[in-house]
Amino acid sequence: MEITNFYRYKKKWNIESENTIKPGLESIQKAMIKLGNPQNRHRVIHVAGTNGKGSTIAFLSALAKEHGLTYGSFTSPCIIDVHDQIQINGQNVTVEQMDRAFQKMQLAELSGKLTNFELLTVTAFLVFELEDLDVVFIEAGMGGRFDSTNIMENAIAVIPSISIDHTNFLGDTIEKISWHKAGILKESGKLVIGKLLEGARNVIFQEANEKNTTVIEYTKDFKMNNHNYTYKNIQIANLYPQMIGTHQLSNMALALTAFIECGFILEESSVRAAVQRASLRGRMEKVWDNVYFDGAHNEASIDALVETMRIYFQDKQIHFIVGVLKDKDYLYMLRKLEDVGSSFEFVDFQHERALSASELLKHCSASQKHITKDMEKIHFKKNDDSNITIVTGSLYFLTEVRRKTGK
Repeated sequence: MEITNFYRYKKKWNIESENTIKPGLESIQKAMIKLGNPQNRHRVIHVAGTNGKGSTIAFLSALAKEHGLTYGSFTSPCIIDVHDQIQINGQNVTVEQMDRAFQKMQLAELSGKLTNFELLTVTAFLVFELEDLDVVFIEAGMGGRFDSTNIMENAIAVIPSISIDHTNFLGDTIEKISWHKAGILKESGKLVIGKLLEGARNVIFQEANEKNTTVIEYTKDFKMNNHNYTYKNIQIANLYPQMIGTHQLSNMALALTAFIECGFILEESSVRAAVQRASLRGRMEKVWDNVYFDGAHNEASIDALVETMRIYFQDKQIHFIVGVLKDKDYLYMLRKLEDVGSSFEFVDFQHERALSASELLKHCSASQKHITKDMEKIHFKKNDDSNITIVTGSLYFLTEVRRKTGK
């Protein structure tokens, strides 16, 4: 699928790229050599993993902002269009910055040699190269070992979680998927990890031993107990993030630890401001009173969403508005959401891998369920304080809902 509005730059600068996924680094490494290896100019924190990547980068960005640092970030997928995937100091990349990057790629004769995501990754590093930045935060697209973002010589690696997802590319076991994630570790580098399943942890530590990577582990080396953060001789009490969900406490702790390991000194007042500032669109994002957008789309993220519903909204009727990709385990998603949901609304959306709303309706066992054919007529229940509406199932679904509703 084309990255929204990216094709306009490709057309303007007469640069072609393949609309496909090709795991592997050879093509992008050749491109980076032609461009002078811009990916190695700045300090980098590279975040891979199944869930928690975006939230961890949101915390890192807020920490950089509140500590007076200049920073860049590259995340995926887009929320509205390509410009929000590349940011400088929290602001979307400008048309002028994109044009400068594309001009360099045109001069390097990269047309036809990369996939869409590889070309976008190159674009991000060219944008960052022209800025005086203290640090850059990079989110892996899929996996890690063969992901186009895995091209930095040195980077602090962060893996918040590993669970089952993208099985057609990464494998169908935790161990196989973990091998891909472990590929972001650097020789004699540092890795900050969340609490992992035993199978994932074993694979990560095996790779770390082979590469002499120092592993800094959540609950063992650094902790977040009752909202109190501890690492080495650093203790900061009563940290309450704005982002909803108990899983955000571990994401916050990972960000704090990676920030320290990158060489920055924490100021307590700045940390407190940062955890209150940090937010991420599409992750329990409050868009109206009683209405939240959450892009949960795999088993682990659906589990986290259901846990959040039980903790924060146990006295509410929960209305789920759902759109899902057909290569996801939508039966698992439905069963879990049915445990806490009072009513369901299924909506078709434009994506080459979208599952039909009628298929979701057929498999949903809830008594209150229906299909909404016109996205502009979605029933958000904004003014009903007895209800909470959760729009979920896919980040791509959320993007289309935003376009139709202006949110």
